[in-house]
Amino acid sequence: MPVFRVIVAEDNAPLRIGLGKILERDGLEVIGSAKNGREAVDMTIALKPDVVVLNIQMPRMDGLTALSAIHTAEPATKVLMYTGFSTQAHLMEAIANGASGYLVKDRSPINIPDAVRAVAMGEMIVDLNLLQEILATIRGKRPTESADKYKDPSDLNQLLRDYRKSMRADDSFLP
Repeated sequence: MPVFRVIVAEDNAPLRIGLGKILERDGLEVIGSAKNGREAVDMTIALKPDVVVLNIQMPRMDGLTALSAIHTAEPATKVLMYTGFSTQAHLMEAIANGASGYLVKDRSPINIPDAVRAVAMGEMIVDLNLLQEILATIRGKRPTESADKYKDPSDLNQLLRDYRKSMRADDSFLP
């Protein structure tokens, strides 16, 4: 399995350090740790990581602005948003600005290494609760089951694959 190089960009120091340790314990190489959006952009340009794990709400430069700058300066670098914002609007803005994934912090960070590997290999990762809301909106009905039943990241990938198979040509606004 390839070792992917990662920058963690999070203004909360204990969370930033904890994420770094989780990633390193799982065999990923954490090459940088940024405490604000500006540092995340500068580190990405200097170090050219495979993936940046990026928070949205940060000082000096918010994560969505940093995402856009990273995507412009280093288009080969994948960005996994890891944020407290669980809204469709934030998700859509992140995807429109080049994010390869979007996870909400209210879930356990234990699956972050798998999500980092997935986006590094070109997969799109979306928080299950947000994905369920979007699909329900598209289908015009409310969710009937909680996305919490999907504990394994492969369940999300299967759900995305199934949805992509069912998309019509006019559904192209979704990744």
